[in-house]
Parts: sequence; C-alpha cells; structure tokens
Amino acid sequence: MRGYFLIIGTLVVVVSGLITLNIFFQQSLQMDMAEQFNNQQLLLSQSIADTIRAHIQFMREEAVSLSHILTRLDLGDSGDYRWLAERVLTHRDSLKANVGVVSHRGEILFYEGDKDVLRTVVPDLVHAAKETGGGRTRILETPSTIYIVASSMQKASREIAFISMEIQTIANTFLSTIKTGSRGYSWMMDKNGNLLYHPTQPGMVGRNLYKTDPTCFKCHISFDLEKRIIEGKANNFGRYIAPSGEDKIIAFSTMGIGDLSWIIAVSAPFSEVTHATRQSMKLYSLLILSIFLTTSLVSTLLIVFNRKRIKAEEVAHRKQELEKYALALENKVAERTIELAEEKEKLDTIVSAIGSGIVLVDRSGIIQWTNQVMKEMAGMDITGKYCEEVCADCTISGAFVENNIETALISNLFGKKDKYYQVTTAPIRGTDGTSHGYIRLVQDVTEMKKMEEQIINSEKLASIGRLAAGIAHEIGNPMTSIFSFVQILREMEDDEFKKESLETIYFHINRISKILKQLSGFSKMPVGEEKSCRINEIIEASLNLIQYDKKAKDVVIIKELDSSLPEITVDGNQLSQVFVNLILNAMDAMQEGGTLTVRSMAKDGDLVIQFEDTGTGIPAEDLSKIFDPFFTTKEKGTGLGLAVSYNIIKKMNGTLSVESEPGGGTTFTIVLKPLRSA
Repeated sequence: MRGYFLIIGTLVVVVSGLITLNIFFQQSLQMDMAEQFNNQQLLLSQSIADTIRAHIQFMREEAVSLSHILTRLDLGDSGDYRWLAERVLTHRDSLKANVGVVSHRGEILFYEGDKDVLRTVVPDLVHAAKETGGGRTRILETPSTIYIVASSMQKASREIAFISMEIQTIANTFLSTIKTGSRGYSWMMDKNGNLLYHPTQPGMVGRNLYKTDPTCFKCHISFDLEKRIIEGKANNFGRYIAPSGEDKIIAFSTMGIGDLSWIIAVSAPFSEVTHATRQSMKLYSLLILSIFLTTSLVSTLLIVFNRKRIKAEEVAHRKQELEKYALALENKVAERTIELAEEKEKLDTIVSAIGSGIVLVDRSGIIQWTNQVMKEMAGMDITGKYCEEVCADCTISGAFVENNIETALISNLFGKKDKYYQVTTAPIRGTDGTSHGYIRLVQDVTEMKKMEEQIINSEKLASIGRLAAGIAHEIGNPMTSIFSFVQILREMEDDEFKKESLETIYFHINRISKILKQLSGFSKMPVGEEKSCRINEIIEASLNLIQYDKKAKDVVIIKELDSSLPEITVDGNQLSQVFVNLILNAMDAMQEGGTLTVRSMAKDGDLVIQFEDTGTGIPAEDLSKIFDPFFTTKEKGTGLGLAVSYNIIKKMNGTLSVESEPGGGTTFTIVLKPLRSA
C-alpha cells in the first residue's frame, strides 16, 4: 500500500511542476512564435519586392525593344504607333501600362494615357533619354507615376519611346491581396519617406513621415522605426505600438531598380500571432490536469481492486499458451519474409538489367513506382507525382502507335532541354480486359539524335558545297574581266565624279571577289599538311593573332589548358583558322566587354577544346542554323565562317557543337576523335 501512495504522490509533484513550468514558458514561447512569424513576413515582403522588380525589369526590356524597332521603321500616325505597341509590348496589360512616343524636341507623337499630365514631364523624359546610353533605360518617378524611358542605339534617332505605370496600380496589383492573418496587411513607401500605398489609410497616401501633423497618427503613435529603416540604422523588422495600444510586428524589404527605391512593409497584430499559442497553452494545461485527475482515479481503483488476487496457475497457463502461439507466428512470418525478399531481389535484378527507365502509372496519371534507372534519369524520386507535372514543358517531336503500344520522341523531359527520350507506353489490363494503368519504358536517345542531326547537316553542307563550286566558277571569270577594266578606267579617268563612282564600283567588286574566294574555299577545302602538333601551342598562337584587335580591348581571356595533353597529327593551320574564327565570333558577341574562357582537356580518349563567352547568346530558333552556309546575324557577315569551320573539323574526323542561351553566353565545343597520337 505504501508503494501505491508513493507513486500517487510522485505523480502529484510531477504534474504540479509541469503546470508551473507551463506558466513560465508561455511568455517565452509567444516571443519565439512572434519572431518566427516576423521572419515569414520578411520573406513575404522580399517576395513582393522581387516580384515588382521583375515586372518593372520586364517593362524596361520591352521599352528597349520598342525603341530599337522605332529606329528601323518610319511610322506615320498614332494608329501605326498603337499597332506597333500592341505587337511588341505583349504583357503590358498586367500592370495597365501606357505606351508613349515623343520627339527629341518634346512633341507628343503618341500616348495612351492623359496627355495633359504627360506634358508636365516631357522635358524630363527628353533630358533623361539624352543622358542615357544607347540601348539602355532610365526610370523617372513622379508622386503618382513612374516612366521607363528607353534610349535608342542610334544617336540620330528622332523618337523617344517610354512606358508609364501608375504607382497606385502597381500597389493594388501586388500588395492589395496580401493578408497575414485576419488583420495583417502590406503597405509601401519610397526612400524619401513618402507613403505610396496603405490599404487602411488611403487618405494618407502622398504624405511624408518627416513632415507629420496630428492627422498622421491614426495607425502609428511614432514613425521612429520607419525612419531608422529608411536611414539604414535598423534591421528589416521590428515592433511598434498602435494608437489603440495594440502591439504590432512589422517587416520591411527594399525594392531597388535603377533610380527607383521603394520599401515594402508587412505588419500584423502581435495578439493575433500569439493567439494560437495562448489557446494551445490553455489546452495543454487542461490536458495535464485531466491526466492528473484520471491517473489519480485509476490508481485509486487499482489499489482497491488489486486486493483480489488472480490465481497464479491460470495466469501462468495463459502466458505459456500465448508464448507458444507467438513463437509459431514469428517462425511463419520469418519464412514468408525470406521468400518475399528473394522474389524482390530477382525482380530488382531483372528490372535493373534492362538499362532503361521503367514507370508504373495508374488510370488517373499518378506514378506508382519507378526503377532505380528512372530515378537516376530524373535526378529525383518522382513516385506519387502526376505525369503532367513531370512533363510540364515537354515537347513531342514525333509519335506513332502500333498494336495498341504508343512510342513517342520527347525533349525537355525533367527540365533537361538538351536531352531526347524515347517513351514507349503499354496498357496494363486485368482479367476482364479493362485497363488498370500503364507501364512506360523511357530510353535516353540523345546521342542517336545528335548523330542523326550531324548526318543531316553533313549532307546539307555537301550539297551546298557543290552548288557553291558552280557559282564561284561561273561568276569568277566575268568578275575578273570587270575587275581589270575598272582598274584601267580608274587610272585613265580625271573627272572627280566618275573617278569617285569607279572607286565605289572597285570597292564592291573587291568585296564580291572576297566572297567568291570564301565560296571557293568552302566548296573545295585544301588537303593541307598534317604534322605532329600540340593543341595548346595552336591555341596560344591563335590568341596571339587577335591580341591587338580592337575587339579584344575590353575582353578578359582565361586559359584553362591541360599541359599533359599528348601530341596529335592534324593540319595546324586549318585548326588555327577554326580557333581564330570562334574567338572573333565570341568577341563580336561581347561588344561591351566580357570574359572568354578557353579550355583544353582529354575526355574518354578524345581531345576536347571549348570556347566559352559571356556574350549576348544565340536565340533557340537560330541554334540549328548557325552552321548553315550564308546564315548570319551580322550586318557585314557572309555566313561562311562557321560553315567552313564545321567542314574543317568534320574532315579531321571530329565534331563541332554549340550550347547557348539568350543573355547567358555561348560555348563552342570541338571534339577530335579518335585521338590520334603522333
């Protein structure tokens, strides 16, 4: 009996201690919850700021595009400008942006908004466009509107394009829907302390917190925290007291782009944040008290009813029977577990030996199971996901169905843009013939696809080469005669106008002659002289050839050359021609400077040379055409440089490939295979 009373006394002491600790820890937990909630508000404000920055940056890019097109077109009236704006600025409706064009003299040529308001800022727009560098933008901010002014690449351009967006519209789009709890909201001010947006105090918009009066303290009793945030003397979050006496927590983030700097704030009442904590603490206290009362009652009942002893023989007999049954059950479970493990091992061995990804999909499109190869292909476990989720951005290049089995060629699977997969889908049918799902076999056919494209490109180059040879031969002979007579006339003519005209003819005939030489070189590549060379020496010599070119002035060249590469037998002059062409192309893509990284390495028995630049990149629609003869994006290019380079590398039993993204630079890779040791 004493033991039971000792247990009950111990429980009383423990439960009393828990209730006491609960009271002391409640305040600490509320503070921790408030801090965590404030961190979430900070992330929310940062997300809003990043979203606004991204939209404004997108509008800057569209303004630049509009400015570039205006320099190339001669538009007559406002209808032409409206037609151009609707086709170039495809996303401006998201922020109700207005497009406008003014002349360099301040005349309004076209504007979708209020022209009376615009006339007050036209001088600032013209001044900003003149001070801004070619192809760039500048943002002007007024109390109610921001203007994105785009400067043309051509100094002689007479038209200035701009996009205007109302600050209130931006705030309504990104801030009005932000709610933290039931009474939390978001508001915005600029770097000078002007309130730009407030959902509960719209009448205060436009007021400055440094110039306050009694009407400014409807939701704050002090702006000290906001002033410290603007002046950079405080953290990005804090607390303040409302005039009602309610304690609030607040988080700030800055949205800066160009000359624009806004501060995004998210606030919520402290009592609302800690409400759930207080409720849970009350529930926890009641639960502890209930457990204490229940335990006391049960203990008392056990003391009362334990006086009646249970017969020891019955307890021992039942225990013995249960132990025998449990032992038999454990043995049977162990046998079945071993059998299942063996069958699973056999199945895993068969599935892994296939070498392709296998996916089981139910009728609703949810992936139920994948093998290890499939997980390695996807780079993650895709079990439990929808097929549409895994293949959200997939592109189907071709598909056919045979015997109720569908085969498709898919690219951009798992977000891998440079990979091609062959996906074979077969239905899984039950005994009644109904489909219970699908099994899909996924094979990586990227190398096969690349080999197919190389064969097609080689056949195309061969056909164009034969055509180029005929053109060069047929045009070359007449051009020789014309060239000779023009030279004679230049020497004989004394009239200045005629002499100037003959100089122009001579210049263009000389240019045609150079193109014919390139055509001839493309159609009939010289055999050249193969000899033992070191690739790194050819790279160094090629870089030395262009080191004094004016294009290389603002380009930083980084060399990552493997000094352990063996000598190979190739035509060094032709290979240097390819290197120089790729280097000059890279510098053309970095007009305002950048970094060119040249690498050489041995990989899988092949020799690999890479030229990686940080230039403007190549659009995806042009990647498949850059090795085609006469395809060029340069104003004075002939479109034969890369075609000739491709032909030279092909004759060396190698490959020339390219990887690029617009704005992300370009990488040309040369692979000489097999590696021919000298």
